[in-house]
Order: sequence, then C-alpha cells, then structure tokens
Amino acid sequence: MPVALVARGAAFVVPALVALWFGVGEITDAWFWALAFPTFALVLASTSLGTAITPVLARVSRERRADLPVVLGGLLAQAALGSTAFGLLICLAAPPLLDHLTDFTPETASLALRFLWGLLPFMVLTTCAAVLRVACEVHAHFTAVALTPILRASVVILATWLALTPLGPMALPLGLVSGELAQLFFWGAVLYVRQGLLPRPSLRLDPAVLAVARDLAPILGGEVLVALNLVIDKAFAASLEPGSVATLEYADRARVIPQTLLESTLLMVAFATWARLFAQGEVAAARASVRRSLSWVVALASPVLAGMFIGRQVLVQLLFERGAFGHSDTLHTSTLLAWYLPGVLPNLLGILAVRAHIVERNLRLVLALGVVSIVSNTLLNAALIGPLGLEGLALATSLTMTLVPAAYLWALWRAWGAEGPPERRDRQFASGVAFASILIAAFVELSVGPPASLLDPVLWLAAVPCLGLAGLALFRQRAAAAG
Repeated sequence: MPVALVARGAAFVVPALVALWFGVGEITDAWFWALAFPTFALVLASTSLGTAITPVLARVSRERRADLPVVLGGLLAQAALGSTAFGLLICLAAPPLLDHLTDFTPETASLALRFLWGLLPFMVLTTCAAVLRVACEVHAHFTAVALTPILRASVVILATWLALTPLGPMALPLGLVSGELAQLFFWGAVLYVRQGLLPRPSLRLDPAVLAVARDLAPILGGEVLVALNLVIDKAFAASLEPGSVATLEYADRARVIPQTLLESTLLMVAFATWARLFAQGEVAAARASVRRSLSWVVALASPVLAGMFIGRQVLVQLLFERGAFGHSDTLHTSTLLAWYLPGVLPNLLGILAVRAHIVERNLRLVLALGVVSIVSNTLLNAALIGPLGLEGLALATSLTMTLVPAAYLWALWRAWGAEGPPERRDRQFASGVAFASILIAAFVELSVGPPASLLDPVLWLAAVPCLGLAGLALFRQRAAAAG
C-alpha cells in the first residue's frame, strides 16, 4: 500500500506540470480533447482486455506452462494490430468530429488533430503494456507493477521537459509515448528476469487466445460504452466557453485519485485472487473474498472521500495552482470536484462488482449495463448542461456512477442468492463509517464552508475525525485479514 501511494502520487505530477506549463486555455483544451481518445484506449486496455485475459493467463500458467510464451506473444500481436486499427480509425474520423462536436477555433482544432496523430503510438503501446501487466500480476509481481508509475511518470516528465523548447506543445504527446515505451520494456524485463518468460509473437490463434476473443466481445462492448462517457463529456464541454474542456479534465484528474489507488492496490490483488480461486473450483471462497472487499472499500474510502470533499480547494491548489494555472482556475475546478465526489464511492463498488461478474461469467450483463451507462450519461448531460453548465456535466457523471454500480450490485446479490451481500457485522461497520464520514463533511460544508488554504485550522480539525475513521477501518480490515 505505501509503495502504491508513492507510485501513484508520482503519476499525478504529470497533469500538475501540464497545468504549470500551459494552464487553462486553448492549448490545454486541444490537448485534453485529443487525450480523451487515447485515454479511452487506456481504459479499454486496462479494463476490458486486462480483465478478459487474467483468468486465461492464470489457467495457462497453471496447466500449460510451456505454451505460455506463445500464448502471451499471440495476445501481444493481436493487441498491437487491434489497437493500431482502432487508433487509425479515430485519427481519420477526428476532422469531422472537431467540425461538428466542438466550438473550437480553427487553430485549436488543428492543434487537437496534431495531438491526436502524435498519440497514435501511445494507443498501441498502452494496449500491449496491458497484456504484460496482467502477466506480471498473474505471477504475483505486484510490487513491480505498483512501482511502475514512478518510472513512467519520470520518463514522461523528463522527455516532455527536454522537448518543450524545440517542439512546444507537441512535446506533450512525445512525453506520453516515451513513458509508455519505458513501462512496456520494464514489465517485459520483469517477466524475463524473474520468470524466464520471453513472449514469442505469433499471429496463430491459440485456443487460449480464442477464449479471450470470445470473452472479450461482451466485456469490450460494455467497457467501450462506459469509456465513451469520457469522450462524450469532452464533446459537451467543447461546446462551452474556451477553457471548459481543460477545467473539466483537471477536476476529473483529482476525482479519480481514489479510483487509481484502488486499482493499484486492492483490485490488482483481489481480481487475480478471485480468478485463481475460481480456476481451482473454490467458488465459495472467491465469493467470500468479493464480499469482504466490498465492505473494506466502503469503510476505507468513505473517510478519504469526506476529507477530499472538505479540502477540495486545498487539494486543487496543491495539485495545480502554479505557473499558468491561477487562483480563479482553482476555484472553478474545486467547484466541479464537489459535484464529482458523491459518485466516487458507488463507482469504486461498481469496479469491484464488474470484476466479480466477469469471474462469474455474467458477461452479457456487462454489455447491457454499458448501454445503460452511456444512455444515462448522455441524456443527463443534455438535460443539465443548460441550467448548470460544466457543473451539470459533473453531476451527470455522479448520477450515472451511482445508477450503474447499484444495478451491478443488485444483479450480483440476485445471482448469488443466499450468498448475497456481505455479512451483517461487516455491513453495519462499513455503513457506520460511511454515515459518520457524511456527517463530518456535511457539518463542515454547512457551518464554515471549504477551507481556503493549507493553513486553515478548519482543515486540520476536520482531518482528525476523518483520519480516525480511516485508521479504525484499516485496523478492522487488517484484524479480519489476520483472523
């Protein structure tokens, strides 16, 4: 956990430096609009592809170890071909999208298109790296995976900084591509040094790869629809005043901090464990692990989110307010963050529930709720952007992130029958921590409002109960794990 916190903290330095160098304006509007598509590819690679191949690689590693290099090489080859085709399609479709879905000036639209072509290699490398990351997780190299964001962020920052003077804004895609390439080689080196595993690229479709393709279709469909929400939000924001896309992106970057930590700690270990238990036929043990994980997420995340809500203005200041990013940008971004945060906890539970459904082979549900997600988000965006502007887009995201995870959890309890929600004691404890966290955040908000600086005593007074609740939840979780 401390390793993951430090590593993910390093990764958040990158958007902070973008804010320092370029602030909020047409350059960052163009950059974050273009980045929405590779981010879309990143989500697909890290969720749908990674999720589909985890059980397969776990099974091949256990039952057909000698075939693992060919299976892994086949997955890499197919991932590279698929992501290249997808990236080219996006780049070729971008000009009409820019014309019809944004109010960008011709200069901003032209820069966005150049950014997009510069990010094409990033889309390919991201997808291939997801395959190697899962192979590392299946072989329990969790520390190496958790440390990788430090390497990646360091390379991104160094490459961008060195290219900033000669290339100007185009240093941004170059930096991302460099970081992704370093990450890919690092995970490949870990597998070779620790496992003696050297992928043998092959276009031959091994039965295991075909199994991935069958599993991937409904998972990919569902995740594509969910990930498209990122693009849709940017399209709506691009119809507002200049700087709106960038402001929405900065608030979203702060919002995903808890999700990023979950995916680099509990989820990384939990999903690999669930897949292994199901492969061994230990269904009851896997379901018990899912229920414990859901309770722990509620108990651990609630006080953290309460603290983020209370200190949202200070958080945005610490992350972004320097250089070209001014105090007015901080106020607007922190306001958006307040609308985003209520949907974060349901979304964290939904992330776990999706993985549980995939292990349980409820794959059509992932596709169906992907449709619900994109329809809900689009309709809510259209309804709320008029009266609320950017805040309406953030609220639409929070409402969608509450509706869809609730459906996932309901379907999970229904499928499990008697083995439904977590045990009563775990539910009561997690609910109590969540309720206390909400009371703390509401009291501060309604009495004095959000603290405006790091030196504000209200911030530190509110931190005491939040940290106390988080510490209590962590103690309870470790005691349960030890028992």
